[in-house]
Amino acid sequence: MAKRALVVDNDRLCVELLGDILSQEGYEVSKAFDGMEAMEMLQKELPDIVFLDLVMPKIDGDRVFQYIRSHPRTCHIPIVIVSGTLVEDAREALDMKADGYVAKSRRENFEQNIMTVLKRLEMGEAEAGQEILGLENLIPRHKVKELLAVRRFSQTVLRTIVEGIAEVDGLQRVLFVNRACLEMVGRAEFDLIGIQVADLLTAEHRGTLEAAIATFLCASQAPNEAVTLRYRSRVLRITCAWISPGDAAQGFFMILRDVTDLAGKIDELSALNARLQAMDRMRSELLTMVSHDLHTPLTAIKGSLEVLLHEAVGTELRRELLGIAQKNADRLFRMVSDILDLARIEAGRFQDRREPFDVLTTLRGTIDRLQQMAQDREISISLTAPRGPLTVSADSLRMEQVFTNLLANALKFTPRGGRIDVAAEERGADILVTVADSGVGIPPEHLDRVFNRFYRVPMPAGSAVEGTGLGLSICKAVVEEHGGRIWVESQVGRGSTFFVTIPKGSSIEDGLPTGE
Repeated sequence: MAKRALVVDNDRLCVELLGDILSQEGYEVSKAFDGMEAMEMLQKELPDIVFLDLVMPKIDGDRVFQYIRSHPRTCHIPIVIVSGTLVEDAREALDMKADGYVAKSRRENFEQNIMTVLKRLEMGEAEAGQEILGLENLIPRHKVKELLAVRRFSQTVLRTIVEGIAEVDGLQRVLFVNRACLEMVGRAEFDLIGIQVADLLTAEHRGTLEAAIATFLCASQAPNEAVTLRYRSRVLRITCAWISPGDAAQGFFMILRDVTDLAGKIDELSALNARLQAMDRMRSELLTMVSHDLHTPLTAIKGSLEVLLHEAVGTELRRELLGIAQKNADRLFRMVSDILDLARIEAGRFQDRREPFDVLTTLRGTIDRLQQMAQDREISISLTAPRGPLTVSADSLRMEQVFTNLLANALKFTPRGGRIDVAAEERGADILVTVADSGVGIPPEHLDRVFNRFYRVPMPAGSAVEGTGLGLSICKAVVEEHGGRIWVESQVGRGSTFFVTIPKGSSIEDGLPTGE
């Protein structure tokens, strides 16, 4: 079986000459005219020896050399460096530790030196990799030295730049990636060389990169629009830039910037902005509520006191005016208490005294306190529950506040002669409490907003209900602080049912704040 040789050089005359020499020595010769083509051929079929030029377009010979040496599949293949720049680049070339070196020279000297290297390799002589044959016949060329210096400088700049850089040819194949790019994508250099640049990340990102590249290619000289995407734990901002503007065949650079920290700061600022906007809305809502709901009772109190101070009134009228003042003062007190309660809850500063208590006892006490109001409105209240206690570990005062708010709401929105059905039962690890009324109901478009601060469902013309719009917000905050849930189901004209779950296990005490 004939031995196989791979000749890699962009100088076609040299390739043909080497091919003739090796063919005469019984080699079957494969030819590659740039580093990319050589790497593609190496992946398909392994040669017995490689003759490699150093200075080539697309992928340089030294990177092809590194590729061959770094892969277990190819690292055993002897490599002979054949270059016209060895006289200018001798020290760096010898540091590569190739198996042989031949400087390009006149045909007769070149052929003799190739034969010498082959013989030394066959004999296993170490000298083949320690000297450059044909070097004595060459004269250093200053222009070549300058070009090599520029080449090394540009590669050094690309390797040390903090942005990830991928050099791409006119067929969108990756030719070079710097250290920063390797760190960002988390892959080995030679796993990336030769692949389509759209496959630089993952299959999930391929479509995004293809679209970005297509936009860049169509934009010509226009500024390239950056694409931001998430890759593993990073946020990458990707742009493209022409290697040689006006010559698409030369390819382009894909530039990757790790903006993970910046993206995190942007997310934090966005969250802060959302909170500020929410606080601004709350401030506006509070001002609206204060200007309307607080103004009315204050006006009533002020009017009653002015009459008492400036006019001689009888005992009956005095009692009536004081009653009006007391009623509106109580209303003001409830409003301020609601506002303060919600502020403490949302700040995590409300006092939370957890202890085992019976939900049924608390429900019965709440119903008893509101029974007179229900009788005045001819509304019946029933309680359906098991005979035994329903014990939970929670703040009994806060849960009583929840039940009071729900029952008071039901009384407000239930017309005279209606009914309210309260029920409690065990549901797995929770206690479920329901408060169902036969009131006006809540339109579907308002159901997801009834627990918002200051929100009140619009009432039909001619009807009005007192309140701050904070009661259900407080209920939601208290229930969720205890690890439970609260929600509502309703049909217009048929009433509403509020559902509350309270965890009954003592484990809910662990990990929950106990307040001040």
